[in-house]
This record gives sequence, structure tokens and C-alpha cells, in this order.
Amino acid sequence: MKSVLCTVSCCAFFASGLQAQDARPQILFTNCNVFDGVSDSLANGRNVLVEGNLIAEIGDTSLVAEGAEQIDCAGRTLMPGMIDAHTHLFMNMPGGVASMEAGTWDQIGPRAAHQAAEYLYSGFTTVREMGGGGSGLKKTVDAGLVEGPRIYPSGAFISQTSGHGDLRNASQRNPNLPPYADDSNAQRLGITIVADGKDAVLAAVRQNLSTGASQIKLMAGGGVASILDPLHTLQYLPEEIETAVRAAADWDTYVAVHVFSDEGIRRAVDAGVKSVEHGFFASRETLQLMKDRNVFLVAQLTGISPYLAQNPGLQSPANQAKLALSTDLAKDFVENVKAIKPKMAFQSDIVFATGEQLRAQLDYEKWFHAELFGNHAMLVAATSGAGELMTYTGRANPYLDGPLGVIAEGAYADILIVDGNPLEEISVIGGNEKWYDAAPRSRDIPTIHMIMKDGVIYKNTLE
Repeated sequence: MKSVLCTVSCCAFFASGLQAQDARPQILFTNCNVFDGVSDSLANGRNVLVEGNLIAEIGDTSLVAEGAEQIDCAGRTLMPGMIDAHTHLFMNMPGGVASMEAGTWDQIGPRAAHQAAEYLYSGFTTVREMGGGGSGLKKTVDAGLVEGPRIYPSGAFISQTSGHGDLRNASQRNPNLPPYADDSNAQRLGITIVADGKDAVLAAVRQNLSTGASQIKLMAGGGVASILDPLHTLQYLPEEIETAVRAAADWDTYVAVHVFSDEGIRRAVDAGVKSVEHGFFASRETLQLMKDRNVFLVAQLTGISPYLAQNPGLQSPANQAKLALSTDLAKDFVENVKAIKPKMAFQSDIVFATGEQLRAQLDYEKWFHAELFGNHAMLVAATSGAGELMTYTGRANPYLDGPLGVIAEGAYADILIVDGNPLEEISVIGGNEKWYDAAPRSRDIPTIHMIMKDGVIYKNTLE
């Protein structure tokens, strides 16, 4: 059986993890070597029992379950489904910001659904959607109507005027300054919100929470690919960030920030944020502050890759100048992170790429993260590390049945079965040292034989 898809008939039993556990059959995985999401070695010769959408029991090969469907792993590695802690499913129009300005929801929406399936079949059973869309796609995936990972949505980017999420071009007026009303397409579609001052930030945070955001994303510094914000800029005053943090805390969740600069990171951490996205210019002192306060570093390593100069969206002289400056300022990033070892979660941050381009970047990100920090660190960042970050959503967490990113009794049954040992060879989960010159691959990664999410098998080439 090549795959088991979530059809209309099975969705009644399998969608969203809300049904009774005994509505689904037991599945016993036998003869597995287990990477549990934490350990630096495999536990060999294990059987793993799944009941409903949870892992019920883990034991040696003597573990049996009367009447359970049995799947023989034949010595392959059973590991948690991976988690990408920074995706942009809705930033999917090729050609960059200009193409997003021309996009319509009947283009962007279906493309977002396509992106969701791409992540699932690349081994990611959970993603944290860090700006661009609300909970509509999440609800559609949870209902079993389209295939995709669990989605932790952030809602719209929240950006100051001329910030990293202000996606207007230079000719467009600021819609927040009378008498003009000339917002960008991204603002009209709810992909981004430009909000200045504590009152506007408070309203923007509450708006995102009202539409189902599980965490909040603020733009707190400049970026390389954006238009209106120089890379050195500090974005949002401390009191504006503190307002967002307090509003999120009232919903028992947290704020994540896009920021590169050391000063910007410290400002955000002092204001109470719990997740720093990118953070490439962080000093060791600032990374230590993050570690002391249990703030996650969520850095896509493609952002410091030599390949980045080939990115089609960074070919203008202004973007190339930003990239050169960023490369110089980030030269100590890897050694600083190795020295301090803050909490880390894996992210890809893929924008304006679909299909083969998305697959190539995602596969390269897996490899490059492992190349810089080691296979074990990459795997932990993409499993138990990111799973811990998901718990920062508190009672706003949309998935409360069990922990994510681990193979443990009581955890969600989000499982991959792969050839070989990913602790020794990252290619078995699709890692590839090539990016723009990578050979095109199909949607499926042949060495990932099984993909299970929430107890549902989406791919199975073992039979």
C-alpha cells in the first residue's frame, strides 16, 4: 500500500484529534530503532504501540497488542515527525513583494494549501506559521479537507510604519496618516498589519488573537529582503513591545520577534518576548541573556549561507548591499551560538518559492543546520526543541492532547520511519548539501518510508 490518504470516510474518525481514542484501531510498530527526539543515540530493538492519535506504549520486541495492525520497521529508524518553527505558507507568490501586491486570495489560498502538503510530505508534521495568515488553513487541515501539518498560526505580521512587515512600495501612502487611504494589498488581505503606538499595537495583537492566532509575531528590526527598512533599524519602542507582550500574556501566550541586531534583541528580550527569529548579530552576552530567560533562538541557517547571494529576490543593488552588510555582521554567529548553546528550534523561513524551489531550500536547510551544529543538534531543534517552544502558547495551544516532537508514552502519534540513522547521515530525512543547483526531486523523499500525523498514515511504502 503506497499511501493512506485522509479521505472523506476516514476523516470522520481521524481529523483533528478530537474524537474518542477508541474510534481508531491500534497500530504496533515492530523491530524499530528509535530516535526519541532527545537522545544522542538510537534505542535499538523497540516496539511502539499507537492508540488513536497518541503513543500508548514503548517496549522491547516482546511488546504485543491483541488485534493491533502490525507494521514491521525491519530495523529502520522510527523518529518524531519534524517541526518547522518558522514558515510563511501564505507568502507564496513567485517574484517577491511585487507579486504579492498583485496576488488575490483565490491564488494565495490554494497555493498555501499546496505549501502545507509540501511540508507534510517533506517530513514536517507541525509548523509554526510566523505571519501572513490566520487560522483558516489550520482549521481546514484539522477538518481533514486538505493534507498538511498541524499549524500554529500567528495571524498577520505586526509591523511599525517602514518596518520589516510594511510591504508598501515607496509610492504608496501610509493608510494610517490622514487624509490618505492607500494600503498595500498585503494589508487589505490581512497578511500584515501596520500599527504605530501602544494603542494600535494593542488593537493589532487582539485582532490576531481574535482570529485564532496561537502566538504573536512582531517585526522588531530590519531585514535583507524588505524594501522600506534599513538593516540597522530598531523597530518598535520598548513600550510598544511591552504592550504586545502584556496583551499576549492575557491570552496565556507569547510574542516572537523578527530581529537581527544585538541591541534590538536585547530590547525585545527585556520587554518579555520568548522567541527571537533570526538573531544573526547577537553577541555572546545577549545569547546568554536569552538562555537565562528561556528565550528561544529560531534562526534559519540559509540566512548566513554563501548560496543566499543567488536568491532571485535579492538581486537589486539595495538588497545586495543589505546582504553584504548582514554577512559581515553575522560572521561570529555560529561560534557565539556554539559557545552559549541557547534553546534552539529549527526553521526554514521560505518565502516566494513553491514546488521544486521550496523542496530544494527545505532540504538544504536540514543539511546546513546539521553541517554547522551537528546532526543531533539539528534533529533536536526540529523535534523536541521545537516541541518545547510550542508549549509556550499555554492555554492558547490548539493541540493539547499530548507533547509534540518526542517519541514518548502519551505523546502525539506524529511519526516518521526512515532508512538508516539520521544521527549519522542527515540525507535520510532529505538533507542535501546543494540548494540552487540541486537536482529536482519529487514531492516524496524515498528514504522516508512512513509519515504519520495524529495517528493517521499519510505515506507508507513499507508494504
